[in-house]
Amino acid sequence: MSTDSGTPTEFIETLDSKAFTGFLQNLSRDKKGRDSKWISITLPIAGIDPLAALELDDTREEKFYWDHPEENTSISAAGKIAELKATGSNRFQEIADATRLLKDQISAYTAIQHSMAGPLFLGGYSFNDHNIGRVWNRFGAARFVLPEWMLVKSGHLHLLTLVIEKGDKELHDIYQEIIERFTDFMNLAGSLQNSRRTTKQRSNIVCTLQTPDDKSHWVKKVAKAKKLIEQKKFEKIVLARRVTIESRCPLDSTVMIHNLRQKYPGCYNFLIQVDSETSFVGATPERLASFKQGTFLTEGLAGSISRGKTATEDASLEQSLMGSKKDRSEHHFVVRAINDNLKPFSESVDHPKIPQIKKLNNVQHLFTPISASIKSGVQIHQLIQKLHPTPAVGGFPRDEATPHIQEIEQIERGWYSAPIGWFNLNGCGEFAVAIRSALLENNKAYLYAGCGIVSDSDAEKEWSETLLKFRPMMDAINQLEESYYD
Repeated sequence: MSTDSGTPTEFIETLDSKAFTGFLQNLSRDKKGRDSKWISITLPIAGIDPLAALELDDTREEKFYWDHPEENTSISAAGKIAELKATGSNRFQEIADATRLLKDQISAYTAIQHSMAGPLFLGGYSFNDHNIGRVWNRFGAARFVLPEWMLVKSGHLHLLTLVIEKGDKELHDIYQEIIERFTDFMNLAGSLQNSRRTTKQRSNIVCTLQTPDDKSHWVKKVAKAKKLIEQKKFEKIVLARRVTIESRCPLDSTVMIHNLRQKYPGCYNFLIQVDSETSFVGATPERLASFKQGTFLTEGLAGSISRGKTATEDASLEQSLMGSKKDRSEHHFVVRAINDNLKPFSESVDHPKIPQIKKLNNVQHLFTPISASIKSGVQIHQLIQKLHPTPAVGGFPRDEATPHIQEIEQIERGWYSAPIGWFNLNGCGEFAVAIRSALLENNKAYLYAGCGIVSDSDAEKEWSETLLKFRPMMDAINQLEESYYD
């Protein structure tokens, strides 16, 4: 089947193919097929914007979106066939164990070989082992969903994956359900030609629920952290703060993501919606893990400064960042910790000795790409557990600094600064660190931003840095428009 196929008739022709017919017949002969609870079918389809498909599906509460425009990769998904959940200090291993068990319960057919073909599990972990916030607890401490449908865009390739419950259905009934589901999705996609999403401007933000005392509280928190550093408790700690934004209308997360992906093409733009009222959205520049065929990619991202209004100012700020003893020291902690944590699992770990600069729309960071050749048998969840939290969002040394974060911050981080992403049944996957993000609940947005505190940190400068890091989500909310279909 060519990758520009996409009509229901073409799907039916594909599903009549010898390969697919053989797959269905094996379901009744093979023990794994007989024991399967679910069937996953992946076919290439005509090009559809995954976010547009997600916007059109208003029948499902669970939604997921993942996008990195510069890498030309995006995923959208909706519905919930199954979920993996865990809490506590052993949650990473429990998710890995549950995945192995579930692998034997899924029979997958793909018409094309690709690392993102077939069933993917979408979700993430909370920053702490337990996730008890009033809103955050809806996400759990570790939660991954196997969606009803998933659309993947990888370069020029578009893949649609549907998952159905097998139960005691006869092969004929399974075939008919697959045909109906693919036809329903293509009809949904076809409605793009007849639907027009229109917008009208409105004043969106009512107020920022930030008190006049917030800054003085922040100064005290930074002072407390520096005192602990002086007492040799740790060398660095990352402190975050939260502001609450209220809107006149419920916040439209897909419109926010559309704004973010246009403005931050070098970031992972994400949406995790757990119900009709609650979403977690963001545009994070920090990759935590990309694992494929034994090669593991991650990065050190720490040390920040603003962008310049002119080329000269921008270059000057870049040089200031590269020459900053405080920022270089903070960045060194991150790279050193990642390197040390990966070594037990790797044949080799490689990275440049001198950091580079990653420039985003409103900020530039010290950046070091890191790659590792991973030993056979190592699971992606093992690596994530070993890396999380990196010194860029936790502290250094991690085990000494992290226990003090909640005590000083006095906020519930939830999934902020935690691993979010996707993985498949073959051990491949990709995770980002959920910074530059907001928790949405109806018409409220809870925005988070953090800073690395070291011995010579200045509370005033760190306060300004948090304002800079709030900007992506503030701008996305300010750009929201009232949208509807006609």
